Amino acid sequence: MNRNRWIAVLVIFVALMFLFLYGSILLLITGSSSPGYTGQREPLARLGYCSAGSTKPCILSFSLNTDGNMVIDLLAENFSSAGFYLKIRQAEHENIYKCQKTKGLSMNVSCTGRTLPVGEALQFLLISANDDTPFAEGRFPIIGLALATPDIAPTATLSPPPIPGKE
Repeated sequence: MNRNRWIAVLVIFVALMFLFLYGSILLLITGSSSPGYTGQREPLARLGYCSAGSTKPCILSFSLNTDGNMVIDLLAENFSSAGFYLKIRQAEHENIYKCQKTKGLSMNVSCTGRTLPVGEALQFLLISANDDTPFAEGRFPIIGLALATPDIAPTATLSPPPIPGKE
């Protein structure tokens, strides 16, 4: 029986050596052909609605200004002096929105452009104005649109009617 044990150990050892060599050769072949293409980029940052755990940039809100244009408020860290613009794709159309830092708020940016429909899934793309390089993208619907409040002109104040006998 001793001899049978040695044969079994030898067969297992040879099988393990074969698997080790096969795995090493496979690793060398696949490791040397890793995708390292020239001009390869990392995936773009995700753009979506702001939430408690969301990354920046993210979308705070959609609204209409008094001119009837859509205003998209973003929360964006590291807003460079060169800035960025927003491109929104709707079916076959591309809409460009000019973005500028909101006065008084350090990380808020407002982008203004053409009004788009609520509920339709749109492709959003933030693009660096410096070199036209996209840096964030997302696809989602506009779920709500705040309307601009009209400017209320002051009206003449009415005085109370005179009380009889006290004029």
